[in-house]
Amino acid sequence: MTWVDDHVYAAGGSHIPATWDDFAGQTGIRVVLHLRPQAPEPFRGPTPQAWLWLDVADEVQAGPELRLQAGQFVWQWVAAGEPVLMHSSLGRHRVRWAYVAYRICSGRSVQAALRSAEQRPWQAPYHTDRQAWEAFAEQLTLIGSRPAPGGRGGEHAV
Repeated sequence: MTWVDDHVYAAGGSHIPATWDDFAGQTGIRVVLHLRPQAPEPFRGPTPQAWLWLDVADEVQAGPELRLQAGQFVWQWVAAGEPVLMHSSLGRHRVRWAYVAYRICSGRSVQAALRSAEQRPWQAPYHTDRQAWEAFAEQLTLIGSRPAPGGRGGEHAV
């Protein structure tokens, strides 16, 4: 696991799900955005306070709806003061698009969000479709999308 931003952490692989009880107890993280194709990986131990699973293996599968869902989920919990773990069973680098979506949903410009996604702990360059992110930001502007801080409850999405 690595620290990415205030209250945002990223991890990948099977270690954290297999040791979730110990991990949650040591870190205090109780909110998880989990990316894994076909089915969520079992997290052993107590159920996270909030959980969002997305059936995504790679960024190219994340259209505007999934970007919005992931970005808002992370933003609402960070705004409520909860640390959030962004986890992909296929590796930490697979959650970078969700981090960009979160940054844009939280009010950052596309340029600032993409610049953050090229700084440590991420690696530059970040190969992404900048136009898709511009369109995503425009969509947010058009729908006036901002979740209410302090959302509670578990979520599960496909």
